[in-house]
Amino acid sequence: MDPKIILKAAGRGEEITSIEAIILMQNYQTHHQEIHEVADHLNKKINKNVVTYSHCAHVAYTNICRYSCRVCSFHKKKKQPDAFTLTIDHVIKKISETPSLMQLCIYGGLNSELPFTYYTNMLQEIRRQFPAIHIQAFSPMEIFFIAKRSKQSTYEVLKKFKEYGLDSLGGLGTEILNDKIRKKICPDKIRTSEWMDIVKTAHRIGLNSVASILFGHLEDEIHICEHLEIIRNIQRETGGFNQFSPIPFSLSAVDFSVLDKLTSKWYRESRLPEEQAILRLLSISRIFFGNTINTIQANWFSLGLENALRSLKTGANDLGETIFDETAIKNLRKKSVSSLSPARIKKEIIKLGKTPKSRFGLKNSAPKPVAAVKPLNLTSGSAN
Repeated sequence: MDPKIILKAAGRGEEITSIEAIILMQNYQTHHQEIHEVADHLNKKINKNVVTYSHCAHVAYTNICRYSCRVCSFHKKKKQPDAFTLTIDHVIKKISETPSLMQLCIYGGLNSELPFTYYTNMLQEIRRQFPAIHIQAFSPMEIFFIAKRSKQSTYEVLKKFKEYGLDSLGGLGTEILNDKIRKKICPDKIRTSEWMDIVKTAHRIGLNSVASILFGHLEDEIHICEHLEIIRNIQRETGGFNQFSPIPFSLSAVDFSVLDKLTSKWYRESRLPEEQAILRLLSISRIFFGNTINTIQANWFSLGLENALRSLKTGANDLGETIFDETAIKNLRKKSVSSLSPARIKKEIIKLGKTPKSRFGLKNSAPKPVAAVKPLNLTSGSAN
């Protein structure tokens, strides 16, 4: 199928299939200009000229984890020098260090020594001391692990967490929703069907969640588009994803030579440079999701600020959170800053001629209908 035909249909507001998304992925280098234009056009129809961000802190409560995923530099074993588990008082102290927070992202390793009451007491104390803050905590993998250790169903755990103050689930640990690839990069983690069940359950009881994808490891275009289709199908059913946030895997960040050995020489050499891979995924994600998921996040920390800002002209409309936990991410980006002030983020957005807006209260942010998309006339010229 001709990519131009697909893009013209998408420009008219027609939904593309996963097969058509694969075609766009495979023909990105030739048609990147048109792909960027269509993605930008759709984003402007859905989100106008607004770019959002969240004044949010990330807090890792423990990095001790019983698993050893090949794509993770965060996990530690109990007796390793950098292993930690925070007391609830320490979690509260870390939150208190930054005034006027609107959102909190909490995550951790799979620590077998933590009782169920640790999680409920932590949520209860955060809610007591910060009643207005949006608490985004725990990945589906964490929920699965906590339920298994406490001998409860995932439904029971999610319901209790919500009662104690949880507003939404995080998106970490999703990796790629293809079990063959998951067995190679994170064999201990839950299967795709289990992840889907937990996410749907959370959505049905009123907990939104982040949809994410880890890209740039062993996956190809087919795996990516299968992943996108699973996300879109769930969103149609539940409406519970508040954003889609791609996370790049970088071999330069940590020594993951074991992954390199799993791929062929042709596969390694055929991969796009990271910057192009980021723009490709974000722009095609916007085209694929349309207004099914309104917020496509170009997280400034995960993608790099320059890439994130470029992405705002190719379909993305959110720059992510303001503050990241240095304790958790120091192994990944040793030379990177871990925070940007709301003022700095606003300044960068305004420099692009866009309108900054704080993203607050994701609990009731299900996508709203937008006006029909007008046809777009594709032009030629330099790439964005």
